[in-house]
Order: sequence, then structure tokens, then C-alpha cells
Amino acid sequence: MLCCARTQINEEIKKKIVSLAIMDLDWEYLINMASRHRLRPLLYVNLNSICHEKVPEDVLGNLKSYYMANVQKNLMLTGELVKVIEILESNNIKAIPYKGPVLAASGYGNIGLREFGDIDIFIDKTNAIKVKNAMLSNEYELCPLIKIEDSFYMKFNAEYRFINKKTNNIIEIKWKFEDDFFSFPVNPRILLEELTKLDINSFQVHTFSPSNSLLIICIHCANHSWSRLSWICDISEFIKSENIDWDDVLEKSEKLGVKRILLINLILARDFFDLNLPNKILSHLNSDSSAKQVSFQIKKRIFKKQFNIAERLILDLKKRENLKDGVKDCINGLITPSYADFLDIPLHEQLFLLYYIIRPVLLLKRYGKGPV
Repeated sequence: MLCCARTQINEEIKKKIVSLAIMDLDWEYLINMASRHRLRPLLYVNLNSICHEKVPEDVLGNLKSYYMANVQKNLMLTGELVKVIEILESNNIKAIPYKGPVLAASGYGNIGLREFGDIDIFIDKTNAIKVKNAMLSNEYELCPLIKIEDSFYMKFNAEYRFINKKTNNIIEIKWKFEDDFFSFPVNPRILLEELTKLDINSFQVHTFSPSNSLLIICIHCANHSWSRLSWICDISEFIKSENIDWDDVLEKSEKLGVKRILLINLILARDFFDLNLPNKILSHLNSDSSAKQVSFQIKKRIFKKQFNIAERLILDLKKRENLKDGVKDCINGLITPSYADFLDIPLHEQLFLLYYIIRPVLLLKRYGKGPV
């Protein structure tokens, strides 16, 4: 799976894929793991082109069916993205798409090679209500239905989530890409200022600059505790496809207190997907022993069960170079309310502060000792 999870495969990796395919593989386990980590499209494309005759016919057939369905879904979501951008721009709302089809096009060069299930669009928070009204007047509805005042809801959440009533496509329109559980020593808007144009199926969109996009997807991966290999694959493919200004990336990562998160992601991309990195970055990787230690722990766990609440809190502490930021992340994760908490226990707005007390209990009830 790791050998196939890349768009560019050299002769050495091709030989390795062939030698592995002729072994007595547990194909069911391989497919299940590729499904869990959302890597089936790349697995199919590379097995089919390199050694299709070595793969059991039913396995290759199932992978092909999934690949074709994923291409169709991604094309539909890309069309949905274009439609939503046009709706927002017609209402004078600046919309910046990222991840989803944008990352598939920029990082993979082919929207069919990446799995994604929704559309992510960033807006300015001051336009949130305007966006909501525009979407509700164009065959979209809120998902889930919001049962409180917008001003109250926006204390809980960093996004409006919409569903197209005809296609069931999900659109997440965010005013914070990092959510309230992540702390920064400076305003993270420095990642939102520089934009670039990207052509997706002959439609031009504005998205974040390569340096800022890299940091955003690294933070997203860390927010989810590196639980899915496809997110690390995204980072590897994005770096291979873009001309990254590493001085800019390092400078911004240090300002935002996410340099260790950047380094952890780069270590994982290098070790899992043979990503080549410049010497100046390798020197930073070698000098951060904590980044190497956290990366080792992630590699041990990524094919097994995910982190539970206690383990994730420890990871939240270790993944930040500044202990103060790590402690803030842990506290925010434990006490900062989410809309899910409101849905569990609806309280009147005047009792909002009680959520800071009852959230730890709700988390234990929701997850127990299981993975977060």
C-alpha cells in the first residue's frame, strides 16, 4: 500500500511492488487498510499499470469499480464547488476553496487519484450570515439543522455545513480552518493573506499560496492526530508538485508555533513515501529529537487502533515546541464547547458557561476509552 500510494513511481519501487504482489498476500487486509486510509484509488491505478496480472481478478475488479465510482463522485463534487463559488461570488462574498478537489488538482494532477467526501471553502467570518442566507436560497440546507441563534452557534462552531438537497453533496464553509481547539501565539490570518490562482477543469479559483497551503494541511493532519495515511500522502504529493519556499514555510511555522508539527509531517512523508527534502530541512529534522520521537509513536500506531482521549492529550502536548501552546491545546480540547455538546444537552444561552464544566463528562460519555 505504501509503495502504491504515490503518483510517481521509480523502477526500484516498481520492482518492489511486483515482488510483493507475487507473495502470499492477505488481499482482504490490504483492501481494508487502503479503505481505512483512503488510498484505494492510488492502489488500483498503480497495481493495474505495474502488475495487474499478479493481482487476483476479483481484487482488481473491486478496486477498479471503486476507482471509477470515486472519479464520478469527485467530478460531481468539483462541479458542486464551481456552483457554490459562483453563488457566493454573485453575492459579493470572497470564497477560497482548499483541500478537496483543489488539493487533488494541485497535488495529484488528477482529481480521480484522491479520495474526498466534501467541499471545504474558507470565508471571512463577517460574511457568515450572508453566506448562510445565500446557500439556503439555492437548494441547500443546513446539516445538521441549527436549533439556536446564529450568534450563539458561532460561539460553538467554526463552520456552516450544508447539504445539497438534490445531490446529497456536503459543503463545509469555514471562517476558521483550525477550529477553536488549536492555539497560536500570533494571529493565524498570516496564512490567509497570500492567494494564488488554480485551474480546475477549466474553471479558475483562488486558493492559498503553496507555502500557506502546506502549513494548513500539516495543521489539519495534526488536528486529527495523524490518523489517516492519505493526509500524509497529500503532504508528500503537494511538496513534489509545488515549488515550496522553504524559508517562508519555516519562518511562518516558527511564528505560529507549529514548527514541530511541520517537522513531524515531513518526517512521516519522508519515511512512508520516500519524500526527498532539501538539506536545510533535513538539518531541522535531525535537530528536533521530540519530533522524531512523536513520529516514531505515530508510525507504531497508524496501522493499529487510533489514539484514545488520554493518549491524544499526551500527543497534543508533545507535538508543540512550546509547552504553553501544548497545554492550551489540551485545555481547549477538554473544555471548549462544540455544537455536538449542545445537541447532547441543549442549554439556554444564558447557561452557556456550564458547557465548559460539563464538556469533559460529555467527551467521556461520547468516546469512553475508545479512539477520538
